[in-house]
Amino acid sequence: MSDHQEHIVILPYLALGHMIPFIALAKKIQEKTNFKITIVSTPLNVKYLSSTIAKDSTNSNNISVVSLTYNSSEHCLPPNTENTESLPLKHMVTILNSTLSLKEPLKKLILEIIEKDGNPPLCIVSDTFMGFASEVARSCGTFNVSFTTAGAYGTAAYVSLWLNLPHLLAIDGVFKMPGFDDSCCFFSVEQLHPFMKLANGG
Repeated sequence: MSDHQEHIVILPYLALGHMIPFIALAKKIQEKTNFKITIVSTPLNVKYLSSTIAKDSTNSNNISVVSLTYNSSEHCLPPNTENTESLPLKHMVTILNSTLSLKEPLKKLILEIIEKDGNPPLCIVSDTFMGFASEVARSCGTFNVSFTTAGAYGTAAYVSLWLNLPHLLAIDGVFKMPGFDDSCCFFSVEQLHPFMKLANGG
């Protein structure tokens, strides 16, 4: 009988409103399984994550928090800015772009886990804004699961738009949303974001 314990690595986006659902997800996984869970983030966010998890010791025995190398000043962000809390709106795209610097530290961590455990993690569960996790997962012999912290209805509509590109079949500039009730989900192409209007499947 194998004593191998499955390991899941969790990577939330750099915003408290995203970290809180990821903590809840980790605890829910812990309730249902005996998996080891490692939540990763930047050093200052790790302090927040650790203290939040410690407040509820129930179901957190196998949950650890690990920091990845990150320096906000290297990304033209104010010093010690590691999440969107109190960050001016003009810096939101900057902090999003800065997350790409976590790619190599994440890969290094996964390789360390493989060396220690003898196996890659079962998966990396990452925020939808941390798209680089898919490439890291593939390169390390595991896979990436994307977890969204947005509302279910809006997320489903967003996914339907990108998967089906219904605006390309619009009649008189109006289209219906695939997978939604025909009686309520008609939209105008003019309502779409400019990026979505340009989407053509290519």
